Amino acid sequence: MLVYLHQYRESDATETVGGESTDTDAESYFGEELDATKDEDWESVEYGDRTVLRRALTFEGVTAVSVPRDVAEPDSGLPGETVQLRKDGDEEYVEDAVVVEVTDHNP
Repeated sequence: MLVYLHQYRESDATETVGGESTDTDAESYFGEELDATKDEDWESVEYGDRTVLRRALTFEGVTAVSVPRDVAEPDSGLPGETVQLRKDGDEEYVEDAVVVEVTDHNP
């Protein structure tokens, strides 16, 4: 399956939005490098009365998508929740994510 997500995070004071690199890379921010095709450009979006950052993530070859209930959700106030992806027997977790689309090319 092909899984398309939006991931959210708070804006950093050192962040520059609009295509320029950030001082925080994905590995140090999330603790590990995710196996995904990423749009590295975080875009500013309005969420309620504040501005947060959003980026697109695309995962290919996913066998299952779920929202685990045993994961402690951070009280960050960001949109989304932790999404679990299973791929090749491995599990990956994407925090503060919203599932946009899941497509199975071989149903």
